[in-house]
Amino acid sequence: MMTLGSDYRLVLEGGWRLWLHSERWDQRLWPEILRHLAEQTPSRHPGTRRFHYSRGAAAEELFLKVYYRWDLFGCIKDLFRDSRAFRALKQGLALAEHGLHAPLAIAAGEERRLGLLKRAFLLTAGVPGSPLDQFLRDRFAAGLNAEALRRKRKQIQQLAGEIRRMHGLGFVHGDLVPSNILLRVEQEGMQFFYMDNDRTRLYPPWFPHRLWKRNLVQLNRFVLPGISLQDRLRFLRAYLGRASLAKEHRRLLQWLERKTRQRRRECEQIDARVSFRELMRWNGPFSSNIK
Repeated sequence: MMTLGSDYRLVLEGGWRLWLHSERWDQRLWPEILRHLAEQTPSRHPGTRRFHYSRGAAAEELFLKVYYRWDLFGCIKDLFRDSRAFRALKQGLALAEHGLHAPLAIAAGEERRLGLLKRAFLLTAGVPGSPLDQFLRDRFAAGLNAEALRRKRKQIQQLAGEIRRMHGLGFVHGDLVPSNILLRVEQEGMQFFYMDNDRTRLYPPWFPHRLWKRNLVQLNRFVLPGISLQDRLRFLRAYLGRASLAKEHRRLLQWLERKTRQRRRECEQIDARVSFRELMRWNGPFSSNIK
């Protein structure tokens, strides 16, 4: 049973179990959610819709993510666990409790029949900001002067420190790709928001896991606007908290290169026998994931 404290209340609505934010939920949202659910075509992958909802004189941007039952093995597992929507809600709250950022969940619901999960949804508030890939494209894809170059390197260090802090607290993100890291610039500095947390996990401090390395591969396999091989090395040094890489860290670097090549081969069918610098050059011939 999921415990969410006083911020959320459990409501039964027809065949739905709903966790609703006590302050942000508005009952007029329910017909809007049902309308979007009726229009959504079932798919193996979750679908997300963005819409605006008027609350008084202000219009609020909301995101509705819908999860469907798909394969038999997943159906059996879902008999004994929360839906992905409920897990995303729970992990988003766990991140916030540890001083990390995730979009505020306004509601989450799951529809079951005889215990079998049919579909689920998560409704979150919009976060002003840009996904990491777009943030880099807008600021660092063109020619940079000395000040812009200094700012880029500083923000790379900030990102590395943020991800290191997440891992140090015991979290491993389920899919740490650039589109799932949202950046918001504020006067006091950068804020980082972790999106799509249904597969994020929090492990106890004593648990000897190495799953954080998977997050580094997930992030590293993407060619990013304005990001050079030297920037990737700066990121790794900042993540490790090292000005230079010792022997064991160089082994990690070699492992990361090997796994990155493997993931690009699996995900993008790129099996180029070229230097890693050329493979990951953001304006080079293998930058297929830059739009």
